[in-house]
Order: sequence, then C-alpha cells, then structure tokens
Amino acid sequence: MKSNYLLTLILISLLMLSCNKYNTSSFPYDSPEGKEPQNTIYYFIRHAEKDTTNPKDEDPQLTEEGIRRANYMAAYFADKGLDLFYSTDYSRTIQTLIPIVHEFKGTIQTYEAKKDSLFTKEFWQETYGKNVLVVGHSNTNPGFVNEILSEKKYQDIDESNYDVFFKVEVEKDLTVKDSMITKKVPEDFTFN
Repeated sequence: MKSNYLLTLILISLLMLSCNKYNTSSFPYDSPEGKEPQNTIYYFIRHAEKDTTNPKDEDPQLTEEGIRRANYMAAYFADKGLDLFYSTDYSRTIQTLIPIVHEFKGTIQTYEAKKDSLFTKEFWQETYGKNVLVVGHSNTNPGFVNEILSEKKYQDIDESNYDVFFKVEVEKDLTVKDSMITKKVPEDFTFN
C-alpha cells in the first residue's frame, strides 16, 4: 500500500515537472503561422524635449535641445538595422522620429496614444522578425513593454527624464529579454 502511494507521488511529481519544462515563456502570442522562427526587436523611446512654455499647448514642438537629442538618437540607431517605425500623431513624437526615419529611408506609421494597447496580435504579426522603433511617451512606453513581458515590471518614466528608453528582444523560441537603456546626449554632440 505504501509503495503504491509512493509510486503515485513520484508519477505526479514527474508529470508536474514535465509540464513546467515546456512552459518556457509567458509571451502572449504564438509565432505567426507559416513563418520561420525569427528574432524580433523592439525599441521604445520617448519623444525628445518638448516646449513647455505654453501649458495650454496640447501639441508642442521640440525645443532646440529636443532637436539635438532627436539627431543624437538617429546617430545611435544608425547601425541597428531598423525596419519599421511607429509614432503617435503628435508633433513632438514625429519630430523625434524624423531624423531616424531619414537615416533609413523609412516611413512613419502612426498609432493612438490613448488606445488601450499597441501590442495587439495584429501588431505582433506585422512586426514579427523585424527591428522596430516605437516613439511614444513617458506613460505609454513602460506600459507597452509590460504588455510584451506579461508583467508590470516598469513604472511610468519621470516627466523630466528624456534619457531612458527600452529594448525588448523576443527570441525565436518566444523567450523575452528586456533592458532599460540610458543615453545622455554628450555635451560635444553636433549635427548637420
């Protein structure tokens, strides 16, 4: 009797271990049907410094420092092999993205910042296997990263912080690696 009980416990334990072995990712979607397994990389950057002199202006332009940062980010991303570019439809996000898009001869696809989610199944299928840059806001980017990670890891970025952005790599096997990157614009950075 004891041996049957012990054997049952061992079998249940083995079954539980084997189930956990195959649950390698909490990624919300499968690889798109009919596509070879590929890595997908997302960069989520916040718009550069905006003009805050008029508190009633809901769509401010970039400041001179913001334009300088946008050009610095273009230099940073020049060797990243970007394929797709997304931005909210605000002057500050599009102005941040223009020098980067120009470098790659790409086009900007817009999305709604107030939408519940950017990371939908359709977005995943459109971006699968690509290197994607998304320009958003201090409150949207951490949320998008959290959606991909399927956990609330990151909080909103402080309104005064323009140096932080995110990189999320979805491997072929749908495991996810994320990092928060800090890039300050060097004092001596100039652009044409």
